[in-house]
Order: sequence, then C-alpha cells, then structure tokens
Amino acid sequence: MALYGSHFLSTWGQRMWEFAIGLILLELRPGSLALVSAFGLVDSGAQVIAGPHIGAYIDRTPRLAAACNMYILQNCGVALSASSALAASLVGSNAALFWPCAVLTIALGSASSVGCQGSALSVEREWTKALCPGDSTALTILNAGMRRIDLTCLIASPIMAGLLLTYGNLQVAILAVMAWNMFAWLPECWFLRMAQQLSPALREQELVESSSMAAGGSIEKLIKKSTTGWRTYARQEVFLAAVALALLYLTVMSFGLLMTAYMKWRGLPETVLSLYRGAGAVSGIASTFVFPMLKERIGLERAGALGICCQLVSLLAALAVSAALQSKAATHALALGLVASRFGLWTFDLCVSQLLQERVDSLELGVVNGVQSSLQSLLQSFSYLMGLFVWQPQRFEWLMAGSVGVVAVATALFCWFLATQVDFAAASSITNNAHGSLQPMASNTEQR
Repeated sequence: MALYGSHFLSTWGQRMWEFAIGLILLELRPGSLALVSAFGLVDSGAQVIAGPHIGAYIDRTPRLAAACNMYILQNCGVALSASSALAASLVGSNAALFWPCAVLTIALGSASSVGCQGSALSVEREWTKALCPGDSTALTILNAGMRRIDLTCLIASPIMAGLLLTYGNLQVAILAVMAWNMFAWLPECWFLRMAQQLSPALREQELVESSSMAAGGSIEKLIKKSTTGWRTYARQEVFLAAVALALLYLTVMSFGLLMTAYMKWRGLPETVLSLYRGAGAVSGIASTFVFPMLKERIGLERAGALGICCQLVSLLAALAVSAALQSKAATHALALGLVASRFGLWTFDLCVSQLLQERVDSLELGVVNGVQSSLQSLLQSFSYLMGLFVWQPQRFEWLMAGSVGVVAVATALFCWFLATQVDFAAASSITNNAHGSLQPMASNTEQR
C-alpha cells in the first residue's frame, strides 16, 4: 500500500501537467500547433538521450536514493516549467520576455519528463520485480495495480485541469499544478521509505559495479555507454516484442498533445476533451482487471496478441469514420474509437512490460528498460516532428492514417515474436526427446 501511495502522488501531478501543458501552449499561441509540436519534440529528445544513462544510474544506485532523486527532478521540473508558463501568459505574446519564457517552459517541462521517466523505471519496473521474486502471478497483479493507479490519475487529474481551464482561468490552473508538485515530494519519498522498511525484499539489492558503470566526463565515454546499452537491449530474447511496443509510440492516434489540440480545433471544448481522455483511462483500467485473468487462461504472450489486435481494429474503425464524415459527430466517433483502443493498448503494454521483467537479468533490467524508454521517446518524437511539418490541422488526417499503418506493423512484429517462441519451444522439445531416447540406448549398450 505504501508503494501504491507514493506512485499515486507522483503520477497525479505529472498526469495533470501532461494534459495541461498542451492546452497552455496552444493558448499562448492560438491557431498554431507549432509550440505544442516543439515541446513534444524536445521532450521526447531529452528522454531519448537520458534513457540509457538513467537506467544505468538506477542499476548502480541504492534503490531508495535513485527513486527519490528522480522524484526531485520530476517535481521541480514541473513547478519551474509552470512558473515560466505563468510568466509567459502574463506578459503576452508580443512582449520581449514571451519567447524566453516559452523556451524555459519547454526546457523545464522536458526535464520533468526525464525525472518521470526515471521514477517509472525505478518504482514501476525495478521495485515491483524486487517485491515478487520468482512469482509471476503476484507480479502480474502488482503490475496491474500500479497501472490502475496510473490510469485512474489519467481520468481524474485531467478532469480537474480541464475544469480549472474552462471555468477558472489559465493562471489558476498553472498555480494549482505548481502547488501540487511543490508539496508532494516529501510524502512521495516518505511512502517509499515506508515500503522499504516493511519489505525485506526491497532492502536487499545487488548493484552493478560502479567502476564499470560510473559516469564519464567526456562525450566519447557517454556515447560508448549509450552504445553498450543499446547492444544489451538488442540481444534480449524479448527484443521483437519490445520493439513492437515502442512502435505504438510512433502515432498520433492517442489522447496526446497533438490529438488533444486537433480535437479542440475541430470544436471540442476542454471539458469534453478531458472527459474523453478520462473515458480512455477507464477503458485502460478495465484492461488491468481483465489482463490477469487473460494471462492465467491463455498465457502471457497470447494475451498480448489479443490486446494489440483489439487496438488495431478500434483505430481502423475510428479512422474510417473520421475520413468519411467531416462533422462534429465524426469528431465524437473518432474520440470513441480512441477510447476503445486504450483497452487493447494497455493489455499489450502490461504483457510486454512483464516479459521484460521476467526475461531480463536483474543486473541489466535498468539499462534495458532505459533503452526501451528511449526508443519509445525517439519514435514519439518522430510523430511530433511530423506535426511540425504537417502543422495545418486540415491535413492532420494524413498523420492519422500513417499512425494506423504503424500499429499494423507493430502487430505483425509481435506475431513474428510469437512465431520465434513457438519455434524455440519446438526445438527444445525435439532436443529433450532426443536426449531421452539416447539414454536407453546407452543403457542397452552397457548391458551388452
């Protein structure tokens, strides 16, 4: 429960800011997606660069210190980014200070995302695995619980932000986000300390030798360590499944910054947008209840295949309706398709996350998850880059069609992973049978 409490406090503030910052940037420069796309690009780029190094840091740093330091970076980044956005909104877009404030908003917001990335790698991946050593069923339940908290915050915190933006004003919403992140850090760390004191498994930790993973001072050393992390990632058994999950980030077919801004352009108010985003989270929460049962009935890999197929079908239907009907009803149909797709997405996410936890060595888990996070951010940055080039809302449907194509590729890639697992299992069975048949022959030879 203590781990759940810390995760809730951290996730609430971050989810509120993730929803609000896209609308705030759009409010600062109405009629253009350029600031929103720029933030998404810088934010993803920061996570791409930082991912392997944060993973290595988590592998070599005591568990509690690593998580608390990531919380500091996350909370301070949000508070300072919100302060810059507040200053930009007060001075106005024609003032000399507007652009420096906008740049600080984007840069500090990206720093908070790096902190969030680190806290997720530590608390959601490493702490949960340490709590369930060798118990796949317990790990499934704990992962589902952590994801349920994440998605619950995805419902409630954007609704609060949407209400503040709609019925209050921009400055009130920014101040609320600042206050939460300034005062939440100490309780977040206190809950983690309590969880560690209550669980002997969390107090035991094998660390990577600091001499081999210590931070280097030169760019050459940093590049070498990043390359080592990517090689470690590429040789994992679950490489194809992990890449399939990462590909789902190369999409605008989600309730992200670009889609939120696009739907607002098509006439949906902030409150309705927050409700649809919340409904998507409800769909995801449903998957956290269904996934453990699916895993027990049909197995981990097949549950993942079912999830990604459900996502693909939902997105195809949403795209077809949006392309056929250019009306407000079509916009609502698009949103409903996105809501339905969240069930499949989070089912697949839970599957691949557990595959990584179970099949990656504990000493490499931080690095592998860090590279996975970097790859996801890299592919997400491509979607924002496309948003900079295709910045006209009237042409946004081209990005939507390309996104659905990428989901289809991810589905095919995961099916390839399943085929390799079947081939490996068949080869192992043949080998075992061969060994079994040779033993009696050897015994008969000895008798003769």
